[in-house]
Amino acid sequence: MKKRWFSLWMAVLLVFSAAAFSDSVYKANASAGYASVQLESYARQVAGIVNRERAANGLSPLRYSDKLSQAALVRADEIQSVFSHTRPNGTRCFTVLSEAGVSYSSAGENIAYGQRDPEDVMHSWMNSSGHRANILGSYEYIGIGVAYRNGTYYWTQFFAASNGLSGEIITLENSEATASTTKATSTTKAATVTTQSGRGEGCSKKTGADFRTRLLRLLAEKWGIEKSASNI
Repeated sequence: MKKRWFSLWMAVLLVFSAAAFSDSVYKANASAGYASVQLESYARQVAGIVNRERAANGLSPLRYSDKLSQAALVRADEIQSVFSHTRPNGTRCFTVLSEAGVSYSSAGENIAYGQRDPEDVMHSWMNSSGHRANILGSYEYIGIGVAYRNGTYYWTQFFAASNGLSGEIITLENSEATASTTKATSTTKAATVTTQSGRGEGCSKKTGADFRTRLLRLLAEKWGIEKSASNI
């Protein structure tokens, strides 16, 4: 009996140790910044394309926030193991903003993997209603995360309306684009927001959401009911 209890406690300890190690790896990767000039250039190009799309729809440009980009880079690492708006530690994606010290009145996240370059991933996102709603949403700032592993690119976008952020306006002209030296092949198609098996997802959050909004979100998460037009 004592051996059985000892084995059980050891198993629990190993699980929590693995989770703590995993979280520390994500944070270390984010604090180290981008692994290559190409990945950073890709991130800036995505921001530039976002502002191109917003201009085409009569919207003001978003400012590129380093703080949001650090959070997005954490998420680009995380979705390699868990492709979801739920983080590997079981919390929602927005908890990474709190960890980065970002306060916001509203925020949104888009994720994707497999697309071969910035134009490709933006094409996928703009052809999905949930992602498009975030890209053309009432935000002020954007952060981009791009990771590359085993021939696959992982992409994340964070959007926020906040009084505590700063950043520059990036266009395709000033995105400092560099020629790609290692492009991954892509078999990715545009995915809907609600599918968990797709290769692109989007979600958003407003602080102080009313009861109806919270109820709709809970129903969507529990039963797979399609989210409302606000994509909360």
